Amino acid sequence: MTELSTKTAFHYDPYSEEARRDPQSLYPTLREHHRAYYIPDYDAYAISRYDDVWAAFMDAKNFTESEGQVFPRSQMLVHHRGDPPKASIDPKTMFLFLDPPVHSSFRTALASPFMKGNVGKLEPQITALIRRQLDLCIAKGRFDLNADFASYISVGATAILMGLPVEDSGAIIDLVNRMVARDPQKPGPTADGIAARGEIIDFLTVAIQRRRREEGEASRVIDPLIHGDMIGRPQTDTEIANDILGILVGGTETVPKVFSGGLLELQRRPEQLAAVRADIDAHAPLAFEEMLRFNAPAQWFGRTAKNPVEVAGVTVEPGQRVMLLIAAANRDPREFDDPDAFIWNRKARRMLSFGVGPHFCIGIHLARLEGQIMLKEFLRATRDFRIEPDAGEWAVSEFQIGWTKLPVTVVPA
Repeated sequence: MTELSTKTAFHYDPYSEEARRDPQSLYPTLREHHRAYYIPDYDAYAISRYDDVWAAFMDAKNFTESEGQVFPRSQMLVHHRGDPPKASIDPKTMFLFLDPPVHSSFRTALASPFMKGNVGKLEPQITALIRRQLDLCIAKGRFDLNADFASYISVGATAILMGLPVEDSGAIIDLVNRMVARDPQKPGPTADGIAARGEIIDFLTVAIQRRRREEGEASRVIDPLIHGDMIGRPQTDTEIANDILGILVGGTETVPKVFSGGLLELQRRPEQLAAVRADIDAHAPLAFEEMLRFNAPAQWFGRTAKNPVEVAGVTVEPGQRVMLLIAAANRDPREFDDPDAFIWNRKARRMLSFGVGPHFCIGIHLARLEGQIMLKEFLRATRDFRIEPDAGEWAVSEFQIGWTKLPVTVVPA
């Protein structure tokens, strides 16, 4: 097929069944032949090359997150050339949707517990949590890498950092999984997902009210949102709950997919698995970095243009949206040698999986720590394991990709 016929025959819609089930099959054509792919139905561009995605993430001057980071299809069907909608301060929208300098004031207020040094102090607690859960799982012989192990650890680690009860981790996992689940037949949240979101907000509101009464231990995440002055007035319980929800969901959904999918890639490459096992302390952190590149679950994040701005060789007008395809960029041969290969000790120049710029993932250090410890402890605790992808479940979603269920049978060390 010639380049011209490729351009005319190819069709990409991030909400189509094909893109929700198997987006990686579409990304090479996007990267090579459609540097900025215009989607008329949405008056938006899909951007797929690493440098272009990186540059747009960094450009807070010309792009806003006032419409959010993940656009539902119903929102994309409403076009608005000109000034984009402004993020609401009264009532306040989720702080993730606010632009600097207000967004920056929230990041500053929340920064301390998420700093690398402070996250590192949690290593003994997180290690103990991982070992306890791993002992329970290994005793069963066969368990789900995601639901029984990795999800529990991600929620538990986030709960430890936030000051939420770790014993509520199971309930939180169920609520978040319900919230982000998609109907394979259509994109967007399900009715049950919307209901689950409300239940999580109720759960978080109770925790916030406890801290307002100064009950229980101090929370280095909740307390600054209660007492800080980021918007010139105290925040309501619901506003704070929405802010915490964004952090909680990010901490629950991403690392389990990275870990379970990455472990499967090591199983598929016995020589690489043996190399990681040869020096677990030194090699597991390197392997987890490649897992983050290869298995980053977010397909894309969105931005809305505030000013005319050139992106990927086209001019995006104010009010138009761009979809920054992280999962495509992470396989860009312009950035990585042999990008479709999993190479446990790959030395990447830079990391896009957590985003970059003013809105990069605030939990980056926690995610890395828990993922590295999970991999180390799993390999130490098992002499052999057999993951069963044929019995697993893969996310069918316009936003996230990765394994939602992945059974494994283990032989204890």
